[in-house]
Amino acid sequence: MLLSLSGMILITLLRYIYTAWAAIVFVTLLLVTAPFFFLFSWIFGKRSLPWILVLCRFISWSMSVLLLIPMRIHRNKALDRKRAYVIIANHKSNYDAPVAAASTSGNVRFLIKHELLKVPLLGSLFKRTAVSVDRSSPESRRKSMMVLADYLAQGDSIFMFPEGTRNKTKDQVMIPFKDGAFRLAIELQVPILPLVYINTQKVMPNKPLIMRPGVIHIHELEMVSTDGYSLDDVPKLREKVREIMQNAYLELTGQ
Repeated sequence: MLLSLSGMILITLLRYIYTAWAAIVFVTLLLVTAPFFFLFSWIFGKRSLPWILVLCRFISWSMSVLLLIPMRIHRNKALDRKRAYVIIANHKSNYDAPVAAASTSGNVRFLIKHELLKVPLLGSLFKRTAVSVDRSSPESRRKSMMVLADYLAQGDSIFMFPEGTRNKTKDQVMIPFKDGAFRLAIELQVPILPLVYINTQKVMPNKPLIMRPGVIHIHELEMVSTDGYSLDDVPKLREKVREIMQNAYLELTGQ
């Protein structure tokens, strides 16, 4: 019993040390790449997105290596990589953010919560790569959707977490989806690309916020066409995609 208790204390201590190391790695990577973010923004202006995304993906993959969190991306080889998609993924952990950067390719715009713009360094980065939304304001949500629609029309893909926030429940595979991603896809007649993230909540749980190493799997599912859908079909499309993602998650995790 004493050995078991002392072992648990040691494991907890090591996880706290590991979490501190993860914070140091993240901040160091941000500081190292920050001059390049500002340099590329200054040189390329509105055309800096591809360069900024290279830096974002460099940070994500560097964290993967330095923190011993390998990311295994199971690509769908049938996808047309040259077209734009409304990309969506399940959301269980704060570590989903670097996973999103690493698991997408091409020009992608991310929808983020407005509060992230206030974070030093990250705020400046997000202004170039993301569209912010104040979830408490219907007007903010409407304007952010208009901006995202413009980017989609220009050929950029859009990334969103359709749950709108992290799923902190223990009894739901995915909490109910919001309409935004599906309304946008139907309005622009752009296909939806569902991604399923597995194990991010084990690497970085919501409570307690103590990290640990682990393997993260990212699965690209079959794209879902919006052909033939009208805005009246938003609920139908939303629930169809949620069911596809939930079934895939349950199957892939053996539940």
